[in-house]
Amino acid sequence: MRRRAGNWSALAAIAAMALAVPVMAKEAPLSAAAHPECKGKGVAVDGNFEQAGFAGCRVTASGMVVLSIRPEVTPINPSPWYAARLTQSKARERQVELDYGDAKHRYRPWMRIGDGEWRRLTVRADAAEQGRTVIDLPAFTGQLYLAAQPLRPLAGVMAQWRGFAEQGAVTTVATVESREGRTVPLFRHGPADAAHLHVFTARQHPPETTGAAAFDAFAMAMLAQQPAKRCSGHAFLFAPILNPDGIARGHWRANVGGIDLNRDWDKLSQPEVAGMRSAIVAAVGSAKIVSVLDFHSTRSDALYSPVAPTLAAQSFAAAAATLGLRTVPTRSSTPDTLKSWAEARLGAAAFTVELADDHSPEAAAALGRDLASTFLNHLACAPTGETR
Repeated sequence: MRRRAGNWSALAAIAAMALAVPVMAKEAPLSAAAHPECKGKGVAVDGNFEQAGFAGCRVTASGMVVLSIRPEVTPINPSPWYAARLTQSKARERQVELDYGDAKHRYRPWMRIGDGEWRRLTVRADAAEQGRTVIDLPAFTGQLYLAAQPLRPLAGVMAQWRGFAEQGAVTTVATVESREGRTVPLFRHGPADAAHLHVFTARQHPPETTGAAAFDAFAMAMLAQQPAKRCSGHAFLFAPILNPDGIARGHWRANVGGIDLNRDWDKLSQPEVAGMRSAIVAAVGSAKIVSVLDFHSTRSDALYSPVAPTLAAQSFAAAAATLGLRTVPTRSSTPDTLKSWAEARLGAAAFTVELADDHSPEAAAALGRDLASTFLNHLACAPTGETR
């Protein structure tokens, strides 16, 4: 037990260092014309930072900032992401209107002043309508970041996983390049000759950060328990960021090719999916894929179960339900999503883990940690190391 606690402390320290990376950190430069700028009435607005998201900007005669929020492609799943930076030298309260066009408000806003902590805001009850939302910002000076979810730089995620590798908790088994040359890594925990393999993925869809927070905590809790020792003959693959370009550019859903990556697992039209699918298949070798967990976010907590769940998969789903993840049966077996491809082509018990948009990062992380123990106990291996 002491060794496990020590591993947890080391991994937790790595994660804390990664989360301390400044909001402006990024892996690859953005186009100079990525987002418009506007200023007036004592405020300047820009999107020259990673994950910024708005299509237009203006300051009205009353000093209200109006941001046009538009998707990267249409049609698209309604996930209207937004992130902007406001700068002013004199303290003043400020109103921001989000103009969604044909979309509807989804993400409750967060704000951060300078290098301070992220704070959740509310929207006006009379303005949270189809196509429009008004946000009241407190008086501030300096820089204020307004975003649909707290921003976590890609560099921070990569720093965390480099730390895991330096600690010997994982090895890098593949590095795929995105369309813009960003890193899409695949990590392994466990022996290369393991007979049973489990795959965990996240961030196919850029705004789904509560799922990403759950994935991060899930992965850290898993590694702290040294599952390869606890589950003899098992190995574990982790892909923490599948769509880094879409994240960096503040997209609602797609990569820079305008494609929903979670609809490309049969077509393989995008390098992120084609490369990761090849890497997973290569890592599998002669092993049996036991399970796949793909982390996402939506309006409520849910667990999309396999089309034909085994007894072990049913046991895992039942245990996950006690954590608040209601089971949703999957009807379609068309292998266009990661989940359906893993079931149809790899014979895996594949699940989509959905976290509610409204979770705080801390609440999402707590659920992710609980899910790690549930996974080990009910799907990967029993406490004695026997497979289930």
